[in-house]
Amino acid sequence: MRCPRLAPVAWAWLVILPWGGFVAAPDVFTLERAIDIALANSPRLVAADSRVDVAGAALDAARSARRPRIGVDEIASRSTNPALVFSHLLGQEAFGADNFATERLNEPDALNNFQTRLRMSQPLWTGGRLNRGIEATRQSLDASTAARERVRQQLIHDVISSYADAVIARAQLDVARQSRQTADAHVSLVDDLYAGGLVVQSDLLQARVRASEVQEQLILAQSAVAIADASLSLVLGVHLDQNLVLPDSLGPRSGGMPEDLATLVERAWQQRPDLAAAERRVAAAEASLRRARAERLPEIGLAASFEANAESFIGADGSNWTVMLNASVDLFDPLTKAEIRGAEARRRGALSERDQLRRMIDLEVRQAYHEVEAARQRGLHARAAIALAEESLRIVEDRYREGLTTWVELLDAETALTRARARQLSADRDLLASEAALDLATGRLGGAR
Repeated sequence: MRCPRLAPVAWAWLVILPWGGFVAAPDVFTLERAIDIALANSPRLVAADSRVDVAGAALDAARSARRPRIGVDEIASRSTNPALVFSHLLGQEAFGADNFATERLNEPDALNNFQTRLRMSQPLWTGGRLNRGIEATRQSLDASTAARERVRQQLIHDVISSYADAVIARAQLDVARQSRQTADAHVSLVDDLYAGGLVVQSDLLQARVRASEVQEQLILAQSAVAIADASLSLVLGVHLDQNLVLPDSLGPRSGGMPEDLATLVERAWQQRPDLAAAERRVAAAEASLRRARAERLPEIGLAASFEANAESFIGADGSNWTVMLNASVDLFDPLTKAEIRGAEARRRGALSERDQLRRMIDLEVRQAYHEVEAARQRGLHARAAIALAEESLRIVEDRYREGLTTWVELLDAETALTRARARQLSADRDLLASEAALDLATGRLGGAR
């Protein structure tokens, strides 16, 4: 299927990162492919599409009220009721002078009558209620369409977040494996020094305790990979046991915020599909209110019918036609008053929800904006800390071999390196997630900027 036009935050993590990220092998499950699969399989989109279809059907139904209604009726009867026999004989054009006899009028013989009626009705003027009803349903359809777009963007955001979690879970597993290798190497180092009488037994015991702790972290990291993969498969709409081959890392990011905060907030108010849906719901509520008020106005309509009556089925012993122009107005209708009051309340609610959403959008943009900048700075500091921690660990290891420092200092140096690597992974994941959240908050995720 055709891939949606993704915002740069999505494209940034695809097959090739132009600023020096990973180059995916052909069998690597890319973010682009993940988004395509999710858009094709998501039950959320199916549900959103069905709501659009329901709104479209409601619009067709509202429009049909302006068109003529044509129908046909067939009524078969056999009766000795004097009034019915009299009218049926007239309809069949079979009434004669002998039918005026008192005995035949009061006690007629049973009569068969097959009545075929073709009818048509057409509203001519309804005080605007039909047009207002059509306008309300049209706005509701637009609201459903905009809401569907919001669901699509939210799905893309969830795919990006789950994809990042799955990639980072693998990277954290690698960090845990590196920590286990380091811990094992330290056990060997302390064991050799203890055998040579250079360190006390407590150092060896603490080194083994540390190795056990790192092994526990490794087990948790392996579990986190399985959980992250299952979560990603759930978002994609595929089987949870799906074997996904993901890249080794998300890759580094660079550059600053493309726009200032005020511009992003204004852009969000213009582009957010859920805000557009809220605006359409306000318009629908206003149209519904005008429709309810129009119920107080007169209604004019045209009706016509052609009728055939016969003593046998599908006959036309007698026929007639009728054309009627009718006008009606309700002089006292408490139901209309109640409907107007309800429509006014729905309009107030729609306005309040729209205004509250605007404030929430403002907050979401601000929150994502600051989270992007914080994650970017955290990543820079974490990468610098890794280099420092690696050099520090090398120096402390050498000093420990020479008996110039304690096991506690060596353990602290190792722990600092592990924390720095974990901080970098956390910052990389948070940067991607916050950028996706910012694009979602501004309404541009999966679409043109």
